[in-house]
Amino acid sequence: MKQGKRSVQTRLTSATMQANPVSPTGSEASQRNNMGDILSEISKLSSTLNKVASDVSTIKSDITELKNTVNVLQTRLEEAESRISDVEDSNASMINENKVLRERVERLWSRVDDQENRGRRKNVKLIGLKEGKEAGNAMNDYIKKILSEGLGLQGEEFEIERSHRSGGPRPDDNQPPRVILVKFLRYTARQKVLMAAKKERGIRWEDCTLSIYEDMTKERSDLRRRFSPTMKALWDHQVKHTLAHPAILRFTWKGKRLSFTDPKKAEVFVRDNIQNTEND
Repeated sequence: MKQGKRSVQTRLTSATMQANPVSPTGSEASQRNNMGDILSEISKLSSTLNKVASDVSTIKSDITELKNTVNVLQTRLEEAESRISDVEDSNASMINENKVLRERVERLWSRVDDQENRGRRKNVKLIGLKEGKEAGNAMNDYIKKILSEGLGLQGEEFEIERSHRSGGPRPDDNQPPRVILVKFLRYTARQKVLMAAKKERGIRWEDCTLSIYEDMTKERSDLRRRFSPTMKALWDHQVKHTLAHPAILRFTWKGKRLSFTDPKKAEVFVRDNIQNTEND
């Protein structure tokens, strides 16, 4: 009976121990918690490293692509520099060629202008004769009458080759009349007519005031007109001067014969050496 009781008691004790096992010590539990935290941190770190590795791989790929782009840009830049250099060289060559061509054109134009003015060297322009005054008369005969009665010039020397009004439609009565172009047979006749007209300072003819000028191209006329202020200053200071062809201002100052083809240089010289000196 006693053995049976022990046996039951033993079984109860064993069951109790199995139901309530002995708890580990506090140190072991702390170590297990630390180990869990470490494993968790290692897992997080591993995840972070994997992400960093992925980002590094992406950065490497971007850098490679950027290098390729830079290489392409560098190649294009070198090509552009080469083309710009070629264009600059070509432009410099064109500038030199244009300079040569411009000088050649200027020389040719000067020759053409000179030839045209030489072709007009026997011509004069008659300005101020009202439209229709010559009606009923040949123009040549009417001009001869003006020269004879208005300037006292007559004779075979003043034979006129041809004369006519300038082109264009007839203007209205309230507009200036067209210029009459007169070509003499002799150059000397033209010179005498110009001198007489300059001396008379205008011709009173019927109810018109006539003026006679040289016939020349607009370009030469404009160039000669640019000397007008200087010529007026010389006239005011009683300095004799001439304006030779094509446009050369000549005068003598303090015993020295001077010539100017540049209106600006002539103006500066007269202002500094004649006008200012006499004003002082």
